[in-house]
Amino acid sequence: LKQIDMELAIDKFHPDRLGKITGSKCSVLFPKRSAVVGIDTYARQLASELYFKFYDERGSWQTEHGNLNENEAFHYYQDRFSKSIEFGSFHSKGECAGTSDAIDTNMGIDFKCPTTLEMWLSYMYDGISSQQYHQGQMYCYIFDRPKWRFCAYLTETQKMTDFGLTYPVHPDKRMIMVDVEADPEWVSKLEVEAPKLIDLRDKYFEILTNNQLIK
Repeated sequence: LKQIDMELAIDKFHPDRLGKITGSKCSVLFPKRSAVVGIDTYARQLASELYFKFYDERGSWQTEHGNLNENEAFHYYQDRFSKSIEFGSFHSKGECAGTSDAIDTNMGIDFKCPTTLEMWLSYMYDGISSQQYHQGQMYCYIFDRPKWRFCAYLTETQKMTDFGLTYPVHPDKRMIMVDVEADPEWVSKLEVEAPKLIDLRDKYFEILTNNQLIK
């Protein structure tokens, strides 16, 4: 599992992903109100990625424990729901890019590993968040899939395991699944909003280049 974990971690930080719009951040293009501030902040991040060749997203560096759980979730899904599932890979489409957790025959799959029972149950009560919905739409677009499935997998934390604690949930009921169907109207809006973000990214990239910050 640790070898697979490292392979997944490396692919998540694929060099061709630098400076591209990703599923985890694309929701800034679809705000309920003005997108100006969110797009500007994201454009600066993408410019820095391109210039410094460095993927600076602190939350994504929690790879070891997180991806081990994703591997466990992958095998759980494979054993119970589909033998045709395969490990995901990096894809790009224009100025958009992403790394899938897994690909099945007619859909992509994203594994979520909540760290508490209540966080896991929220997928049953509330479904996925707005950010995750846009992530699913982006992955449908990048990977050309009609559907993206979010699978919330419940597993004990290391601290629980150390104390011999287990969740009182049946082993066959530990995955909650929520599907996102590809929406052509979402793609149409992406094609309008994405160029604005890319233009800002290029502006900030030029500023960084002119200031020669790299050793």
